[in-house]
Amino acid sequence: MTDPHTLHAGLTLAGELAAKDDGSNFTTYFNTLLIVGITTIIVIRQFTAQQVTNRMFFWVAVLIVRGCVPPGPAEMKPASIALLVLSLLASVAFGLWRGAAFPMWRDAEGRVFRKGDRRILFLWLLTVAARLVFGGIGAVAFHEPFNADALWLGMGVTLAVQHVVMTRRKAGAPLRVADGGVVPAAR
Repeated sequence: MTDPHTLHAGLTLAGELAAKDDGSNFTTYFNTLLIVGITTIIVIRQFTAQQVTNRMFFWVAVLIVRGCVPPGPAEMKPASIALLVLSLLASVAFGLWRGAAFPMWRDAEGRVFRKGDRRILFLWLLTVAARLVFGGIGAVAFHEPFNADALWLGMGVTLAVQHVVMTRRKAGAPLRVADGGVVPAAR
């Protein structure tokens, strides 16, 4: 398993490098690979048992702040801003959906865990497809260039909403017993 401090340091350095956008092809490719890499790590972690804590909000903040770094997630044109708003609303909707669908349980010590299943995989695929569709609409209909900031922001928003929903669900998480069964939480 990867040391969280090493992973944190590496992602922090990568984020600092990505923020130095000089408009070159290298920067565009680097940002794209960074987004894909961070998204891959985050999504893979969605399918391993993880304790539900507030630590995820650190990554949410990093993604949202990075998405707002100049030049920003959209050009200052009405069509660009409208498309950004619609894509962020889709990010919110998918975050709500995944947060409500995530399997969660409480261990004997009272800690709450979550681990994604097939439904969560399907919802992540829909989330990514929606982001690609909005990017494609922007490119084809409005001649928008690729904007990595919009991807950062969209990922941050969808994870923030998902985690807020899961954090609110913590109180009702069932207790998992030793044989793998689940005992519903007391209400």
